[in-house]
Amino acid sequence: MTAILRHLPFREEADEVSCGLERVPIKPYQIIVWVSLTARPVVELPPTAPRLLALLDTGHNHNFSLQDRHLAQWAGLDAALPRVGRIREGGRDLPLHAANVWLHPNLRGKRDAFSGAPPLLLPLDQGIAVYPGGSSFPRLPLLGLRALVRNKLHVALDPERRVVHLRTSDWRARLAQWLLA
Repeated sequence: MTAILRHLPFREEADEVSCGLERVPIKPYQIIVWVSLTARPVVELPPTAPRLLALLDTGHNHNFSLQDRHLAQWAGLDAALPRVGRIREGGRDLPLHAANVWLHPNLRGKRDAFSGAPPLLLPLDQGIAVYPGGSSFPRLPLLGLRALVRNKLHVALDPERRVVHLRTSDWRARLAQWLLA
């Protein structure tokens, strides 16, 4: 079983998180995950790659979306990433850029601490959506449902404990092996 998010807590009250030099307000019930971004040909995350917060948002139907300022200031990249397409949203065309998203495993029960396990590469063939300067959407980067489905990730919500679990799809095969042993 490959757990990526283990008992990742979310809160019922507003909060703040540091991302780079910025204090970022977090609204109640927002699920914070930590990711890194690289250009698409990169298949190993450089140790100097910054971590940036993103909202795990199953209501967002794209892979990953962020403002160009998040890309530059938080991820240390720019919109010069190769374009792989476009989407139409709110009456405007938005570029899709070739990038890899790396999801950092949390330390069990902690939102802003990491397990030390390597981050999970989420290949996103359709790219990431980069909203231009002056956009108010998305307020924070969004890791959407399409990225979870295309990477066969299993998400479970425990409402009593207010935690989220996320595992890779191999957990069922490993469980079957264990039960048959």
